[in-house]
Amino acid sequence: MIMTRATALLALFALKAAAQYYPYVEYSGTTFFDGWDFYGAIDNTTWGNVTYVDSADATAESLAFVNAAGNAIIKVDNSSTVLPDGIQYRKSVRLTSQAHFEVGSLFVIDALHMPYGCSVWPSIWLNGILEEGQVWPAAGEIDLIEAINLFDHNQMALHSYAGCVQPANVTQIGKALIKNCNDTTSSGCTVAETKQNSYGPGFNQANGGAFGLQFDIAGIFMWFWPRLEIPASVTHATSTSTMNISDWGIPSAAYPAAGCNITEFFPAQELVVDITLCGLWAGFPSIYAQDCPGQCFATNIAGNGSNYAEAYFEIPAIRTYTLANLSISAAPQTTGAAAGSPSGTGTAAADQTGAPPSAGVSLRLTRSGISGVLGAALAGMLLLLL
Repeated sequence: MIMTRATALLALFALKAAAQYYPYVEYSGTTFFDGWDFYGAIDNTTWGNVTYVDSADATAESLAFVNAAGNAIIKVDNSSTVLPDGIQYRKSVRLTSQAHFEVGSLFVIDALHMPYGCSVWPSIWLNGILEEGQVWPAAGEIDLIEAINLFDHNQMALHSYAGCVQPANVTQIGKALIKNCNDTTSSGCTVAETKQNSYGPGFNQANGGAFGLQFDIAGIFMWFWPRLEIPASVTHATSTSTMNISDWGIPSAAYPAAGCNITEFFPAQELVVDITLCGLWAGFPSIYAQDCPGQCFATNIAGNGSNYAEAYFEIPAIRTYTLANLSISAAPQTTGAAAGSPSGTGTAAADQTGAPPSAGVSLRLTRSGISGVLGAALAGMLLLLL
């Protein structure tokens, strides 16, 4: 039997409507910082000039706290003096989730303010859990939020070993920059957000927005919504409500499984929130000079820290979800209580989603390589739509 485009659309929407995501871990309210590990050492991933403080120092120095509005603040030290001589580090924060997230997970991040400025490199990302003897990017990396210096837009990416690519002509809003997820420059397969105000002063002045990430056997898909365009399913979500992504619209970045076997390249992941300074991207001389004056360390990090007044996240909530039949490696929990967040009054018109959730596919099946019939069918149907 030949499946027409119309039939494929109907099949996709029918499955999408039937499938639901169930609440997993929520980070919000007064206990936002429960369920995270603070790194407590110098930056060992992007080699920025920061020391990531431990939990005690982050609290004592007000680098990680919940403000009077009930929102989490994660920031760079902007009050200490860093000497200009030798190799020096400014204090910052890196959080890694204690929960692990398998294929079948969904993420919603509400942010009111993003770190910004010359030398600043914030990111919210998923880091694959390496097995003994493995090195990055053997377990993959998924970058949902990442930008540097005076960027005015967010940049999304996947990182993997060879064999994972973003197919041509995918349905997405963002602009594809690199298709090879094992790019030799370590940039990964990158997509630049084209919606306005996805990062920088524009984002902060517009009261922020929300980001979504679907981690599915059919692909990895990422969304950004300005505050007034956040879909109703997100604005009306509570700590206990299920999530249906039928109103999420076209993703900003789409990495369908047609170009990348998701379960092969992306095993269990940890959620990471961090702000580094300078380092291999923001501080690379030719890149830094495109937007910023002087030298990355001497002009920004050295001195009294006043350059970093805007170098902070303000996050009302991070909500994570999972499909009903998936078994993820930490018990479902809520670390705070911010019912109804992300906040926003607008809704996005339903159009085309990245992929319908693969309901009913167990973790055991997908991890053992049987992923099969349903996963293959979904991938095939997606190809018909693209």
